[in-house]
Amino acid sequence: MPSYRRRLIILFAFLTAWALIVAMRLVYVSIIRHDDYVARARQQQERTLSLTPVRGSIRDAGGRVLAESVDVESIYADPQAIRDWRRTATLLASVTELSLNRSELERRLRGGGEFAWIARQAPASAVARVRAWKLPGIYFLDEHRRSYPRGSLAANVIGYVSVDGTGLAGIEYSFDSYVKGKAGKVTLLRDARRGMYQVGGEGSNAAVDGQHIVLTLDEVVQHVAESALARTVKRYNALGGSVTVMDPRDGRILAMASYPTFDPNRFRQFSPDAWRNRAVQDLYEPGSTFKIVAAAGGLEEGLVTPSQILDCGPGYIEIANTRIREHDGNQYGFMSFEDVLVHSSNVGTIRVGLALGKDRFYRYVRAFGFGERTGLSLPGEGVGLLREPRRWSKLSNAVISIGQEIGVTPLQMLRAMCVIANGGMRVEPRIVEKVVDDEGHTIYTSPQAPAQRVISEKSSAILNEILKAVVQRGTGQSAALAQYVVAGKTGTAQKVVRGGYSLTKSVASFAGYAPADRPRVAILVVIDEPRGAQYGGVVAAPVFREVAESTLRYLRVEPSLPERRLVLAPIALAAISHPKRSRAVSSPMGIPVVPDLKGLDGRAAIARATEAGFRVSAQGSGVVVSQDPLPGSSAAAALVRINMAPRLEKGS
Repeated sequence: MPSYRRRLIILFAFLTAWALIVAMRLVYVSIIRHDDYVARARQQQERTLSLTPVRGSIRDAGGRVLAESVDVESIYADPQAIRDWRRTATLLASVTELSLNRSELERRLRGGGEFAWIARQAPASAVARVRAWKLPGIYFLDEHRRSYPRGSLAANVIGYVSVDGTGLAGIEYSFDSYVKGKAGKVTLLRDARRGMYQVGGEGSNAAVDGQHIVLTLDEVVQHVAESALARTVKRYNALGGSVTVMDPRDGRILAMASYPTFDPNRFRQFSPDAWRNRAVQDLYEPGSTFKIVAAAGGLEEGLVTPSQILDCGPGYIEIANTRIREHDGNQYGFMSFEDVLVHSSNVGTIRVGLALGKDRFYRYVRAFGFGERTGLSLPGEGVGLLREPRRWSKLSNAVISIGQEIGVTPLQMLRAMCVIANGGMRVEPRIVEKVVDDEGHTIYTSPQAPAQRVISEKSSAILNEILKAVVQRGTGQSAALAQYVVAGKTGTAQKVVRGGYSLTKSVASFAGYAPADRPRVAILVVIDEPRGAQYGGVVAAPVFREVAESTLRYLRVEPSLPERRLVLAPIALAAISHPKRSRAVSSPMGIPVVPDLKGLDGRAAIARATEAGFRVSAQGSGVVVSQDPLPGSSAAAALVRINMAPRLEKGS
């Protein structure tokens, strides 16, 4: 075979082998390793980021914005496109608003990756400065940052969010699914010149903005409560405290203040203790404010009447070899049940609690809502501490009657006080009114649990009169208002330390409502470990007075005292001078005169008849349409019967 033909065959064989190798490589790359190489190409050329939606706002009852999302820019880098990473790191670290560490920046920029965050949600001034440098490999991305324009106002209720816009506390956490919206997607592409540009963020990839939360809180009432609380905590150098304002008629929370507090715009700069919502998360022994439960049970079961005399002894009572004393070493001796609450007698209240018995008393404690959450739309609510009667000691029935051996949240205690304010009905509190979209359409309405009857309207009316006397001439006088009648109860609870009760550490509180006969606001003030003074009547009652007076005027509630001052003042003076004397109006023969009850609602009628020294038997509901005996008659009988019917509204 000629040599040239041999060379052609060899060349042909070589070309054939080369073609086979190329073909096999193409099959390997384009078919066998197709997905892998596509993924690697995408990794080198593009990166998909989540496009943050506009988080919905949080507003107060008047529509004022408490939390909103504002437009910001974030700074990111493509390390492979950076020409001088040392200079770039030095320049970026020089922007003080970004608080960047130069060494850490250098490590991230020379790492060889395709993407690195420089600063999320950077201040506008910092973004403008960095943009002006036109640094290779440094880019900007539009995002949204959560802003709280009122600063610390209602911070413990509203909560805060992470840098990615996820709710971490408060309403921001509870209603995160409503306000966060739906994230979109944007793709960052790198071209052949290492330039970076964005695509996407439209159509199905567009972000869906969140919906808006409308609270029951009122910004003005919240400010009043927070200001009064802060001043008192600082004045008495206390550990902290809370003030909660509620409309007893429907459970709307108008204000919920905690101290210490924080600014959610920079929440990481505050201690976790400042983040806590004390009104729903703190447990404390309520002390004497809890006496309303034993009192209500005693009245409802017919065990006591306001004028019934109780033996309060020589200043103490002995239960299970334990001596329980009156506060300040008082020795009340014999006193009426009304004065037991007016002067906050431990011995007298314990006698009522013991008369109820542990099983019956426990039922009333549970009926008032203790030992269970209120269901408020806030995270971390405490359930309280309440043992079942089978686990009570021989001392438990007595000490729980005066607010010891039980743990409650401030919100639970306020809900219980609202039972008296609301004519014996328990109304569950609520703090979210509704959720609306951008067009104002209601997406969600906070459910309102049906009110539950705890005690009769009669028992509630009697206890209402007693709690008014607590403020008029008892331990709660510092809570009295110039133009409104107040009903309430003080509390001073020693704190438990190492299995016993401290002589120096206490929780001072006051729970009350006004105007007493047509309540519009119920308020609980709790001050933790005040120094220089301990009693609720001294420390907490003045806070109630300040918050209640400002709130009632702001709500334009008509004053209740001018019409009643001439009637109430002589009664109060008589009670102070002669605490055991009957307040009944008598005829010249000394027989009580029946008051005119027609046209009064049931609560007011029972109160007026009780004040005159009569017991009341009521039928129906609404306003009094008839009574027996007739008004103005002299009645030797102690019972007045009234019949009630619904009030007719105008136009009906």
